[in-house]
Amino acid sequence: MRRHRPFLAAALLATLSACADDTPTAPAPGDAGPRDPGPRGTMNATTARVVGYFPTWQGSVSAIPYNKLTHILYAFALPTTSGGLTGIAMSGDTRLASLVTQAHANGVKVLISVGGWNDTNDATFAQMAASSTARASFVSNVGTFVSNYGLDGVDIDWEYPDAGSAESTNFTTLMGQLSTAMHGSGKLLTAAVAADRYWGDGIQSTVFGYVDFLTIMAYSRDTPPHSPYWYAVASLDYWAGRGLAQSRTVLGVPFYGKNSSGVDSPYRSIVQADAQAPNKDYSNGYYYNGMSTIQQKTTLSLQRGSGVGIWELSNDTTASTISLLSAIQTAMNSTVPAYDYTRTVYDDSLGGGWDDWSWNTTLNFASTAQAHAGSKSIAVTYTAAWGALYLHYDFGLPPSGRSKLEFWVHGGSTGGQRIIAQVGEPGSSTVWLNEVPVNSYNSCGTVTANTWCKVSIPFSALGVTSNPITELVIQDDSGGAQPTFYVDDIRFVP
Repeated sequence: MRRHRPFLAAALLATLSACADDTPTAPAPGDAGPRDPGPRGTMNATTARVVGYFPTWQGSVSAIPYNKLTHILYAFALPTTSGGLTGIAMSGDTRLASLVTQAHANGVKVLISVGGWNDTNDATFAQMAASSTARASFVSNVGTFVSNYGLDGVDIDWEYPDAGSAESTNFTTLMGQLSTAMHGSGKLLTAAVAADRYWGDGIQSTVFGYVDFLTIMAYSRDTPPHSPYWYAVASLDYWAGRGLAQSRTVLGVPFYGKNSSGVDSPYRSIVQADAQAPNKDYSNGYYYNGMSTIQQKTTLSLQRGSGVGIWELSNDTTASTISLLSAIQTAMNSTVPAYDYTRTVYDDSLGGGWDDWSWNTTLNFASTAQAHAGSKSIAVTYTAAWGALYLHYDFGLPPSGRSKLEFWVHGGSTGGQRIIAQVGEPGSSTVWLNEVPVNSYNSCGTVTANTWCKVSIPFSALGVTSNPITELVIQDDSGGAQPTFYVDDIRFVP
């Protein structure tokens, strides 16, 4: 990013230092496996997956609506440091045996899920995976467990191997050995993964070729609301940008709510307390996904993945008219419109997942002085040389299905502002691509006073290829302060 201008470089370093907690982590060593593009296209009710986690500690296996599921992940067995399994007996657990019998009678596959949240204490997983002897024992014990119960495979839920560390490499090795063992026996191997790069970068892309699918936990966001629709889109953006094939992508959805203190409540309890709760996403202090949002996410999962994964089944209500699992089934059987690959960065407000990292600039993201569409725009005033409207997207926007950056610019009362546009990609440090003079792609030829002008910059000019986009900068190119102008309707479009 303009490395020949020391002032800007210093400002950028200061900005990134202030935002260090949000800075993308470096790619893990060895993270150069096949991108596995796989087939793309809308799934349907016949080909799509409906994957439900079912916990060991609650719910009745006889109450599960098997006819609405394709896979059940029985959670959880736990690893030991020496490669053993605890939490469920290696044989003779009558509840699990009954679950397998009823599921198989309905054509539903059952996998044992190993791991779980455990308050982020993954030391046991890490220690086991670091030892070749313990890994071999673990793979053997998993195989025995799957065989003893007549299961269809194993799901690994290590939360989470650290990016750029031995844990990340050891996870890859473990998954490779499990893949050989499971697939060699005609069984499935899956894993649950974090929704974004803060933890997701610990999963090396080599793993994509080892699994039948990954369940993206797009319901574990700490900041309220914990599982909005935009977060599902952003999570899919991140994993698609990493190269995960649509056919191996399962979008996780919540059957629970969370309040601002981080306390969970089952969906069944939320709707019992509020008759209107199924038709909204917030009730009595809890954020959750009501029926409409669950259906929208299901449709999204068919367009950009291979189905949905649910945490967890016993949280649903038994009232079929307001059941979230019934809502998923309805969406699965509905006609799915083509996915709109347009990605809005700003339209009256910043799009979900985009953050302001600007410098040397005074901004108003809700200016009503001018608006191209809607009622607001971004008022931009560069207060010093090389100031920038700098927007950061931590998930990584995959360029697939998009071909250009579009936005509208208004010169305010003066016009004539000199600005450039530039995008960046993730790396050990941000990889900045081509600096593009905005006026070269401005429909008016210049930033014009009292006039909205359309700017349309093709990816070829920006230097975008196949890597995800994490940064967008609209920056001063005059070397000094500039008067106020306005930007609106910023999008990456087909």
